Amino acid sequence: MGEFDFLMNEDISLNKFVVNEVYGPHSVMEDGELISFDEQMAIISHYLHNIGYKSEDKYKRLGIGLIEDVYDIKPEKVDNISVVSDGYYYQNSLFKDFFAIPFPACASPKFTFIDLFAGIGGFRIALQRVGGQCVFSSEWEPQAQKTYMANFGDMPFGDITKERTKSFIPDEFDVLCAGFPCQPFSISGKQKGFDDTRGTLFFDICQIINQKKPKVVFLENVKHLVHHDGGNTLRTILDKLSELGYSVTWKVLNGADFGVPQNRERII
Repeated sequence: MGEFDFLMNEDISLNKFVVNEVYGPHSVMEDGELISFDEQMAIISHYLHNIGYKSEDKYKRLGIGLIEDVYDIKPEKVDNISVVSDGYYYQNSLFKDFFAIPFPACASPKFTFIDLFAGIGGFRIALQRVGGQCVFSSEWEPQAQKTYMANFGDMPFGDITKERTKSFIPDEFDVLCAGFPCQPFSISGKQKGFDDTRGTLFFDICQIINQKKPKVVFLENVKHLVHHDGGNTLRTILDKLSELGYSVTWKVLNGADFGVPQNRERII
């Protein structure tokens, strides 16, 4: 059936993990469509990084099935170790490269979070440093996905507007993070706001908030969001979050004030 070959590729710095594409019975959905290889990697990596957390159940059944496909193994035993009860085996053997990463998870997490519009992982680095465990990530841009994988050993799921992608979000987590697309509100863009399809992605965030009810919603965008459409865009965002039951505060912060060698202002 084939197997993953985890190799360091010095010529492609964004591609730490070089793998062979393998499609087996678990990669076929009920409607006959294949699960893309990137999504297979997302499911497997999220399963491995969530072992021991409630969120593990969201990925476990399909994650184990896809691993079986890749290694052409039986579900009961691998080297006399039960796949179902000893998922940690994979973390320390077949998939140990997923954990030999620059930014490993916190050893004793205090809370869980999801990372939407994840980019290359700015939110994740920050929240891991203060004790967070990432239980879901989503990013649609392929090169950003590869960089995120190299940084955290997790392949992000793709387009968050798709219900299938949303279906992998765990039912329980503490914090929702999202640096949702800023181009519709940026002074350097066309400033179409919610008339730009990228601007409507905020409402996908609201749908997830309404369904999952996280304790905290942590959003980021360009500072010009404050002034866009005479302030109406920001008021719409604040009103919608208030309707969802959240007490909302915001402030424009500059990365230069927090030790970052860059004058980069963002609304938080």
